[in-house]
Amino acid sequence: MIVSAKIVIFLLGMSLCVQVISVLYGFIDLEYTSRSAWIAVCRRLLIWIIAAVVFWRLLGEVLRPSFLWGMIGYVFLYILIFGSYHLVFAWNTKSMKTK
Repeated sequence: MIVSAKIVIFLLGMSLCVQVISVLYGFIDLEYTSRSAWIAVCRRLLIWIIAAVVFWRLLGEVLRPSFLWGMIGYVFLYILIFGSYHLVFAWNTKSMKTK
């Protein structure tokens, strides 16, 4: 039972990390909009961070590491996928120029 709970909490940590990263992309999307939109993005970012901290505080000592490993694991997975995509894209554009 505890193993399945740890897996669910790990996946929940990954899901909350996805939400936080998606809100961070809101800053990039606001490059062309008015200044009033920044407040909404900051509010959403604050809400998701507070939700993650509250959920982490509500977990017991046994399940907290699973939640944190889910969040940290997704950050590393995101960096790995993002970096790999750009590496492959740069390699493909370089090979297209040589032809």
